[in-house]
Amino acid sequence: MVCFRLFPVPGSGLVLVCLVLGAVRSYALELNLTDSGKATCLYAKWQMNFTVRYETTNKTYNTVTISDRGTVTYNGSICGDDQNGPKIAVQFGPGFSWIANFSKAASTYSIDSISFSYNTGDNTTFPDAEDKEFLCDEDKTSTVAPTIHTTVPSPTTTPTPKEKPEAGTYSVNNGNDTCLLATMGLQLNITQDKVASVININPNTTHSTGSCRSHTALLRLNSSTIKYLDFVFAVKNENRFYLKEVNVSMYLVNGSVFSIANNNLSYWDAPLGSSYMCNKEQTVSVSRAFQINTFDLRVQPFNVTQGKYSTAQDCSADDDNFLVPIAVGAALAGVLILVLLAYFIGLKRHHAGYEQF
Repeated sequence: MVCFRLFPVPGSGLVLVCLVLGAVRSYALELNLTDSGKATCLYAKWQMNFTVRYETTNKTYNTVTISDRGTVTYNGSICGDDQNGPKIAVQFGPGFSWIANFSKAASTYSIDSISFSYNTGDNTTFPDAEDKEFLCDEDKTSTVAPTIHTTVPSPTTTPTPKEKPEAGTYSVNNGNDTCLLATMGLQLNITQDKVASVININPNTTHSTGSCRSHTALLRLNSSTIKYLDFVFAVKNENRFYLKEVNVSMYLVNGSVFSIANNNLSYWDAPLGSSYMCNKEQTVSVSRAFQINTFDLRVQPFNVTQGKYSTAQDCSADDDNFLVPIAVGAALAGVLILVLLAYFIGLKRHHAGYEQF
């Protein structure tokens, strides 16, 4: 038996939800969700009863067990995607509903929260109830994670590993001409309230806008969950460009808004008239709470001709420039060692000649 204990609901006692999983011969509830390809993406089979203790009109308390659910529907149940985890939503009887939200780490599912809504105005289920009201998610529903006798792992602050994001192509126009081009797969790493999450941006549902000026260029991405994700490029020394600024404001799964800005960056440096390219994974560290992993990156924010990329400067050139001083230093160290060895060998022979004399 897997039990989930909910916080006391003011005026209505303690709500206790128990799910019996696998230890019964028959299952009262069964849910089978399919994706667009008609393949099963979420399947659940279980049995549960609800016990509610509520206050009556004569200031005593009654306890009622709800097991006869009548007609059951599963409106609002989803398989989940990159932005939202799986969710099971069950509606039954006169004004009763139960919702369980899940998260996934590798092949293991964890329950993030549970909510139970019921109507004490239902005289059949709650005779002589003091409070005639509907307890729902917007006001008095208690939502907690599993705490006792659960075979489901507790939620963790470790971000769920994500697959490599799909690369999208984005552009900005100045009149009829393309003035900025960008191709990249984007993966957002967010930490808020000590909870880390990883979000892959879906280019098929992401839109791009922006602007181009002589010394600055802006690429702005937005979607249903991203209010804006800005990449601001600048010109330096009149002959090179680089990523100078990143601003983001987006909605998280819990409904809160996450916003970060940094206008003192220095990434993706390349000569004007060329593009910057890096096929390997790179990380743009915007802040301690927000990093962007890029994949299959190519960007040209200035001097785009005929809507096409110019010759690319590959990020491997940066690695080569880093290796050159190391190689030179190693060579000089080797020469110095050889000189010292020759000196000591010559000195030893010189002393040996004096002894023979």
